[in-house]
Amino acid sequence: MAAKIRILLYSHDTYGLGHLRRSLSIAGQIAQDIPHSHQLLLTGSMVAGAFQLPPRLDMIKLPALSKRSSGAYKARTLPLTLRQTISWREQMILQAAQAFRPDLLLVDKSPAGVHGELLPTLRHLKTWSPQTKIVLGMRDIEDSPAKTQAEWAAGGIYPLLEEVYDRILLYGEPDIFDPATAYWLPETAVSKLTPCGYLGRPHPRTDPARVYRELGLSNGQPLVVLTVGGGGDGYSIIQQYLDMLRTHAVPYHSLVVTGPLMAQSKRKLLQQAASLPNLTLREFTPDLMSYLAAADLVVSMAGYNTVCEILSLGKRALLIPRSCVRAEQHMRATLLAERGLVHTLDSHEATPTRLHHTIIHALATPAPTATLPLNGLKRVSAEIGRLLTQPAMTGSEQPVLMNELYQP
Repeated sequence: MAAKIRILLYSHDTYGLGHLRRSLSIAGQIAQDIPHSHQLLLTGSMVAGAFQLPPRLDMIKLPALSKRSSGAYKARTLPLTLRQTISWREQMILQAAQAFRPDLLLVDKSPAGVHGELLPTLRHLKTWSPQTKIVLGMRDIEDSPAKTQAEWAAGGIYPLLEEVYDRILLYGEPDIFDPATAYWLPETAVSKLTPCGYLGRPHPRTDPARVYRELGLSNGQPLVVLTVGGGGDGYSIIQQYLDMLRTHAVPYHSLVVTGPLMAQSKRKLLQQAASLPNLTLREFTPDLMSYLAAADLVVSMAGYNTVCEILSLGKRALLIPRSCVRAEQHMRATLLAERGLVHTLDSHEATPTRLHHTIIHALATPAPTATLPLNGLKRVSAEIGRLLTQPAMTGSEQPVLMNELYQP
């Protein structure tokens, strides 16, 4: 009988749904490819329970954080200071690692965790469980080179990548954007970097005809799906889109998904448009892929997961990237547009009239024929499988700087 493999996944989830959705997709692939694996996901997402979990995966919900438009964090709902919330999360993460005793820790995006909350766990594993492999999953683009370099230098991230992490899995391709060059990764970190390609998604099983019937589409009527991810910062885009529907006659049906993390007051304002013709408003669906698969055009921000879903389905897309906090979405949208994969519109240009003309143009344009490497889920799972078969480092190879790393 094969030994049970234990994999701990850390997904800090302070803004939107991206980290959670990415972690669940990877966990699902691991569950399929490594049938004797058991996984434990640590997440701060408020809606984690709304998604179907892969087999043999359990979940621990961390106290939720949210990110202000300035980029600063705060407790989402609890009457606690940020320091109190981080301290509590830090203890929960460490206790989970001590009890679960993972063979591998997979960290999504944030090498030290929010405000360094992962550091006690990294120290514990390196000291008391040196056989545990520690892996960082890095999305295609973090932020602008200058900002990322400054943040990583100030936060002690470079020593973490050099001394603590055994592997860095890139959920992208250096030919499109090379983080090693852009972010000045040290040679030791570059030697650990494994490009895995983009995390493409499998096609949904739901027949598009079923979606058409559900939405009441007439024969041949195009479908435009507007999604803004979690919805925390998507209000203005949806508002402009609904104003477009009020002021322009359109030949298509619109499905607008506001996202579960949008403020209730803003969601109520948007609901006033529910009586518009050829419009369906939804707060959330855990099966967004089925609706994207049925769409003739997807209008969205340029978050990593939604972009991967659009590319996997070969859909026409209009991307309106987030313009605050980080440059990541704008950079991604620009790179994809340069390859003819998407249409783009800056958020300040997304007026009702401009939206109308851009959508009509995009609907008349053939779907893209080019694509990107989208087999990342299989490659990530295979790389984790290989890591789990490698021998542990000896004591002389262990990092010696853990007490000096990162001062939050």
